[in-house]
Amino acid sequence: MSDAEAYLATGFKDVDANQDAAKLISCLSFLRSLPAVSAYKKRALAGLRLEPGGVAADIGCGLGHDLPELAQGVGPGGVVVGVDSSGKLLAEARRTARHPAVWLLRCDAHRLALADASLDAVRADRTLQHVADPDRVIAEMIRALRPGGRLCCAEPDWPSFAIDCDDVATAALVAARWRGGFRNPDIGHKLAGKLRAAGLQGVWVEGYDLLAQGLEAVDAVYDIGATARLLAADDPPAARRLTSWLEGLARRDRAVSASVTVFVVGGRKPPTP
Repeated sequence: MSDAEAYLATGFKDVDANQDAAKLISCLSFLRSLPAVSAYKKRALAGLRLEPGGVAADIGCGLGHDLPELAQGVGPGGVVVGVDSSGKLLAEARRTARHPAVWLLRCDAHRLALADASLDAVRADRTLQHVADPDRVIAEMIRALRPGGRLCCAEPDWPSFAIDCDDVATAALVAARWRGGFRNPDIGHKLAGKLRAAGLQGVWVEGYDLLAQGLEAVDAVYDIGATARLLAADDPPAARRLTSWLEGLARRDRAVSASVTVFVVGGRKPPTP
């Protein structure tokens, strides 16, 4: 399988189009081990203010790792709906998110198969960076939310992506190529404005540094090896420079780090007048 076929920056646009989604699934699983991911997820969950008996949805639930924790928040009388457009990811979620309160739903986030005002809380985690129309997805999430219900999203801001290394100029080229793979690379810093424009009240914002340390971790999360190789294919004269850059990272190994700012943003749907 080529780098382009399993490239993390583009692969999540349509997971089922990949003949082998193993690399995408491995990335999602690895992210769970990072303390920075646990920190922002904890804040995002708290922002939903889940209550016993409530109904919550996770839009772009992926492997379903967060669904059991959401189910704990709504208690035995509540329901959590995990929504994803990928049959491959939902097949994994059926194995990892077994809980009596969890339901799984395959549908397009731009056209949620959820009734108006049917949710007490809704969230999306690193989903809007991949969708064709984030404003439409936000509108759909709000449509399905009851008056007074809460929404929380967490999205990376890829303009903030940085790789700590000696060759800053080459790292900047690699970072730019990586950013260019996302449909909405700047959704992180735009998210609060979009939620306010969509009519949510009490919008709040927090930023978290999603840090990966060590070359193995950096590559698992940020796919820098594949990015450098794709960049070399785009620009053959730069191939030697990029190969040398990767070799330099390999020599530093555990001293290599990379990070991006993740914005966690939430708000409340206005109550009925």
